[in-house]
Amino acid sequence: MNDKHPIKFYSAEDLATSYNINKVQAYIAHFDFTRRDFTITDILEIHNVLKYLKLPVVDKNEAIIKFQRATQKLVSCYFAEREIEDLDGEYKTLYNPYKEDFWESFVDYKLIKKTSSIQFQRFIATNEVYIGSLLGQKAICDKYKVILKATLLKKPRYFELFLRKHDSATGEKYELPTGFTSSEVSDWARRYCELPDANINYLKQLAQWSPKHEHKIDDKVLLKAKRAVQQTFSTVFEEDKGFSWGIGVSIKSNVTEGIAFKSIGERAFQLDFDQNWLDDERDKPTLLNNFIYLFGFFDRIGRFSFIGSQNMSGSLFEMIQTESKYSYKLSLDFKIKKTLYSLAFLAYYDYLAHNDIDIEELFAFCYNELFADVFKNDQFFFTASPKENNYYTRSKALIPELDSLLKQYDFYQKDGEIDLELFELQSKSNGYRSIKSLSDKKFVYLDNEETKNLCRLLFDGQSSLSFPEKKKGLSSFYEYVREGVSLDDFYDMQQHVITQHLLVKGIIDYDAANCLCFKDLTVINLYKIMWESGYCPLFGFSDELLQRISNEVKMGNLRYGDTLFSEQESDYISYIMDNKKFNNALAIRNKITHGSFAKKSAKEHKDYYLELLIILMLYTVRINEELDYQDRKQADA
Repeated sequence: MNDKHPIKFYSAEDLATSYNINKVQAYIAHFDFTRRDFTITDILEIHNVLKYLKLPVVDKNEAIIKFQRATQKLVSCYFAEREIEDLDGEYKTLYNPYKEDFWESFVDYKLIKKTSSIQFQRFIATNEVYIGSLLGQKAICDKYKVILKATLLKKPRYFELFLRKHDSATGEKYELPTGFTSSEVSDWARRYCELPDANINYLKQLAQWSPKHEHKIDDKVLLKAKRAVQQTFSTVFEEDKGFSWGIGVSIKSNVTEGIAFKSIGERAFQLDFDQNWLDDERDKPTLLNNFIYLFGFFDRIGRFSFIGSQNMSGSLFEMIQTESKYSYKLSLDFKIKKTLYSLAFLAYYDYLAHNDIDIEELFAFCYNELFADVFKNDQFFFTASPKENNYYTRSKALIPELDSLLKQYDFYQKDGEIDLELFELQSKSNGYRSIKSLSDKKFVYLDNEETKNLCRLLFDGQSSLSFPEKKKGLSSFYEYVREGVSLDDFYDMQQHVITQHLLVKGIIDYDAANCLCFKDLTVINLYKIMWESGYCPLFGFSDELLQRISNEVKMGNLRYGDTLFSEQESDYISYIMDNKKFNNALAIRNKITHGSFAKKSAKEHKDYYLELLIILMLYTVRINEELDYQDRKQADA
């Protein structure tokens, strides 16, 4: 064994795999088959070497086959001849990454079968075994669950393991013993909140504990966690220890081309919109169209711009940050987009209000007059709240109007009309997730894990192909291919993935200069759109492109969506409006209608009112495009 750098297997996709395979080959070449004085460290290094030899990239020559046969028997006999006490002391000196291999071997080579609970407890106490090393093995958790449960509950810090297992968005792969009662969990959580150095990410996770969980935590403990988070944030900002970034949005005169974007330092930028153009174009249809064509609240293909990527791995900070499995993903991408477009919406709202134009009245014009004029459709109606009312009162009035709009559209898409008498009688209506589109092919989504994994490989900044050996500076394999890259620019293991997966499946080819290129760039770009936002609207696509999408659907790579809102938009609506799905939701509808937000400040009431107006904008754009689709379809008939 090389004492300084023992061989450790992590995964086939690890960037050090190619280097370690060379070490493995050297290890085998110098292995002494006559040796008998192996330590546990030696045995575990052999255990890791054998893992590397299972990889498909390793050529199984005669020397490797001989090594495998001999050492598999050697490792098996080593554990068969020993009790756990025989390894006492050696465990403490183990190379730290080998400790998980120790417990894996403890189970795999049946040492667990001859180790009693007393022997096990004595061993972990004597050797100060970190409990996390044990939780990777279900058999250990099952056999020694009483010991492990008592050990976990003894230390408040171990509550982090409980949170990561039961409330992690990524699904932690370790096990926990069963049998925790809700009172035990609540007390454990309380003691964690009282730690002076409790992790703020875990405190946030605890504060947002979902009632959907099997284990219930006392509300007083959840409030304690919330207050601990607030106190930690106050301390950070008071001592100026935080990391910051800034976004500015303004409407001012003489902005060239209507919009100007500029960076301010390394972590801030400013977006300016031209006031002159707004001053000159005051007709109501144009003021409505500004939501799309000037401010870009919907992009050129119709995606809602407030939604961040739910797929991208994000920054290193995001990767190490804890996230509840019931939470809406607040990625850095989402936060930047949400902040930028919310500020733009605020700027537009204030500009219109300053000019005595009320946004609610604009939307009332859209439903009550514009639809009738453009689509000859006078079925819809909307009543704006009095603009002299305060924001809280306007919010209370707007919420039922939003419900009414969805109910109106649902009636219309089902029956082709809105029967007002039936509309008044029918109190229950479909939720926003289940309301159908007039088209059974309104959206398209990635359909299976294989396609998602391909997209992750091509587009994600943390994929195994995003870090070539000889080229730097770009963020994904897709960008390197579009910029120009050859197979030789990648590490050996990366080359194996490219040749055995992407080339074989016809994703990648070689161009005339022997650089890598995408065989069907159109389809790849479609995949990229869906990877970025989770969905792609189809109403504006050409027949040729729709046929390409149809082919992908038939192959099982994509699937159609037939609802008024995309799945991602429905999630966003839920995040803003209610807590049906997400434990970190703003839940504005619930707070306003139940009166629990009445005593907040005027600024907070305005923030929530603007969030409701953004939802009104989303509803209106999606209903408008349905009527436009129907109008075009009837014209083509």
